[in-house]
Amino acid sequence: MDFTHRVGFAVGTGRCGTLFLHQAAAGEPAVAASHERNPDNESFHRYCQWHRLPVDDEGFLATKEREIAEDLAQRAFSFEASPYLSLSVRQLYQRFAARFVLLVRRPDSVVTSFAHKGFYRKPYRVGDPELAAGYQDQGPERIFTFFARVSPRGPAFRSWNDMTQVGKIAWFWRAYNERTIELLHGLPAESYRIVRIEDLDYAGYLDLARFLGYDPKLSEGDFDALRESRPHAFWRKRNIDQWTEQEIAQYESQVGELSERFGYRWRIAELADEARAQGEESRRLGRIPPPKAPARLWRVRRATAQLLRGVAKSVDVG
Repeated sequence: MDFTHRVGFAVGTGRCGTLFLHQAAAGEPAVAASHERNPDNESFHRYCQWHRLPVDDEGFLATKEREIAEDLAQRAFSFEASPYLSLSVRQLYQRFAARFVLLVRRPDSVVTSFAHKGFYRKPYRVGDPELAAGYQDQGPERIFTFFARVSPRGPAFRSWNDMTQVGKIAWFWRAYNERTIELLHGLPAESYRIVRIEDLDYAGYLDLARFLGYDPKLSEGDFDALRESRPHAFWRKRNIDQWTEQEIAQYESQVGELSERFGYRWRIAELADEARAQGEESRRLGRIPPPKAPARLWRVRRATAQLLRGVAKSVDVG
């Protein structure tokens, strides 16, 4: 089967807009669209590529070829959005002459979202940091969640493992984007684009669709409705205005340089007021409950008195 000009992928860190772009493509009559459709296959390849393990690619590619062939039996174009595939772009390009869009998102949004999901919640247990980390019990529901949560190797591992959860995820945002960009730069320039999700308006979507290889039919109204729906937003997440000084220092040291390249503000002092305002708006709209009022002083006194009376009665005075 000739796959030329018929296959496209959206990649990124995750929590960066791949689901949104999948939903837009799914509204196109000529496109068979999927999102993370085979996470075991894709995340295992991601893990091997990250650690540069000598693992054969054919099983990964044969599975992907079957999936794409099934798409093209029904539609003119196959599109998959999957952060797991970011490190597989070279193999996918060679096999399918595919085109790629790397979606990037401001780092504070990615970090707070991943922290809410539990990324790097517990330290890794590693005996020899020169080797790829073995299985980690991070409480994942499925094995692919471990494969997806890559870690550094070598001298950098110990300092990374001692970081806060925020620091570790900030490292991931930087390191994973940098590796993906490095791999994309090894492909022909006309085969990929890098897009900030914050900049992707309707005109940008139309242009991106034509670049990938399909003629877009999605209406502007439907596109805007998808942008506003945010089905996987975490309104209750702990936000940057609640971070500790240690978390802020680790975050800024990790994301600063790459944020400058992407044109993102990254100093938390410049973003905290915006985060607080978003929290207030979410409470106003009922997305999150208002903070609990502190206990009234008289209630505290009464509870204390009751506790002391209970203690006194329990003392053996005989």
